Amino acid sequence: MRALLWLVAVGALLFGGYWFVGSRTLRSGVETTLDALEFEGLARHGELSLTGFPARFDLTVTEPEWIGRDSVFGWRAPWIRIHALSYRPHHVIAVLPEEQTLRIGREELTLATRDLSASAVFGLSPALPLERAQTVGVAPVLTSPRGWGLSGTELRLAIRRGEGDLEHEVGAELIAPELTGAPVRLLGAGLPANGERLRLDAVFGLDEPLDRHILSRGIRIRSADIRALDLDWGTLELRGTGQIELDARGTPEGRIALSVRDWRAALDAAIGLGLVRDEIRPTLTRALEILALTSGQPDDLSLPLTFHNGFMSLGPVPLGPAPHF
Repeated sequence: MRALLWLVAVGALLFGGYWFVGSRTLRSGVETTLDALEFEGLARHGELSLTGFPARFDLTVTEPEWIGRDSVFGWRAPWIRIHALSYRPHHVIAVLPEEQTLRIGREELTLATRDLSASAVFGLSPALPLERAQTVGVAPVLTSPRGWGLSGTELRLAIRRGEGDLEHEVGAELIAPELTGAPVRLLGAGLPANGERLRLDAVFGLDEPLDRHILSRGIRIRSADIRALDLDWGTLELRGTGQIELDARGTPEGRIALSVRDWRAALDAAIGLGLVRDEIRPTLTRALEILALTSGQPDDLSLPLTFHNGFMSLGPVPLGPAPHF
């Protein structure tokens, strides 16, 4: 019995020593990384604390802010908490506050959610390559100071490494999406303000591995294999599959096969949201009417959305310059 007690005591001392060594190493590594990012003007943060002895590493960073190297994207929040079991430090759970700020271009957006958390599993190499991650947010609401908003009942995101280090499978789904503000007026009379579902299932090819260096060097999408793009919004149903490549400037090249039910409502929405120029509406409407009639379904269309040489077209109808991503 005494020997067993000694073994338990020694085990506890060793495990406690492991926690203190591991926590000091983790804290030092996080501080070094954050200080390096701050020196480069890519991040800011407030206080950092580490608790959880003896079974967990619980890291809290106050006032974290990330500033993209190209200043196109950014993020900040009041705090972020990261938890990991001390015997599985490569599997982490992040808990985020109910309100965060996103910056896309010159616009700052507010993201409000309930019970937003994410889990991620990283490889054991020093670069910490991402193996898989997922997040779920209840009642997400994205609002803009320009007077528009997008909300839903639930947001689901998942990513996992594909066959190579530069390929990642991505799944995203927004349940019961709803627009508010200016976009509702731009949708046209044919569609309601709220839909049923928006879903994406794709494999993205990246120009760099998705690991801990992403915050300092940035990353770009080079290709997208779209397995499923689904939108159910009132009478509008859209389905898409296809492949596109992006050059160094983000110009797409490739095609996406689209199947659209109630194409007139889709055309009104695309023009209202600025995706298609209003001056080509008459030509585009006549062409789509003819194509729909030849298919035997006057309200449905199946056409390729093609990107080539910086321009895009829907079937035989040119739509104008392609967007840059």
